Amino acid sequence: MTRKDTLSELLNVFWLRPETALWRELDIRAMKSFAFNSPSLDVGCGDGLFAFIRSGGKFDQKFDAFRAMSGLDKFFDNVDVFDAFNEQTSPVVVKLPEYQIDCGFDHKENLLQKAGQLGLYASLKQGDANQPLPFANESFNSIFSNIVYWLDDPQSVLMEIGRILRPGGKVCLMLPNETLPEFSFYNQLFVKTGDPKWAFLEKLDRGRFSDNIRQARSQSAWEAMFKSAGLRVAEHKSHLSKTAIQIWDIGLRPLFPVLRRMADAIPEDDFVNIKSEWISTMRQFLEPLIDIDDSLTQGKEPAFHCYILEK
Repeated sequence: MTRKDTLSELLNVFWLRPETALWRELDIRAMKSFAFNSPSLDVGCGDGLFAFIRSGGKFDQKFDAFRAMSGLDKFFDNVDVFDAFNEQTSPVVVKLPEYQIDCGFDHKENLLQKAGQLGLYASLKQGDANQPLPFANESFNSIFSNIVYWLDDPQSVLMEIGRILRPGGKVCLMLPNETLPEFSFYNQLFVKTGDPKWAFLEKLDRGRFSDNIRQARSQSAWEAMFKSAGLRVAEHKSHLSKTAIQIWDIGLRPLFPVLRRMADAIPEDDFVNIKSEWISTMRQFLEPLIDIDDSLTQGKEPAFHCYILEK
């Protein structure tokens, strides 16, 4: 699947949150050499949309990531509005994935039910990755995860990943660099200063800083942890420039609840045309930014590491 195709589908699915498409397209480019070789595992698969798009799958234009949601009226109270499932909003797949992942693992039942509608995962398993992973030693040839930094003890989960990976197997991980906290408006302007005039940024942050920036580490710190887990670095790429993260940090996030209601009010006969025009407009700005992300660092190391590791 071409880069252009993945960006198109990311914008189709995340059209009301184009900053998500920006981030995910840069993830896809960073991990381009990684292959899901069976038996394969996706740790923290969530609703499966990212992995589905990366695998070459496509949806009908009337589908998006926002069809099954709950608690939108509590969006600014840090509620996970995506943690909901409605079987009546099942996606229409117009192009099947080019490969299958043997197992998707996540702690949220609603997200696993969404992932189960995609035809991407041969099996799904619910569990908490903060606990020992419920798989036998040396079960998998390939493992992907972009949730290690959400967990309480990354070293423990890396040891578990090393345990269940077969000798010669590969792992692809997305991990935050130590620069990531510097790029958060909430962290820099409010957390560090305590200045009450910036308190409104708590509504923008919605708990993200405490949840996913706490495990940010330098390249050398991550690589020391890999070594302890019996994993060797086969490939490393830094991505997500300061500019990209600052765009993502605000994006259309503050407008999302009202945008969702506006989208719901579009007459059915007009929906596809309006959505297509929206995507075309967003693409004019996102595509060139993605192409030059490596040069938009503003003198700082990029915010994320993409590692491909071997056992």
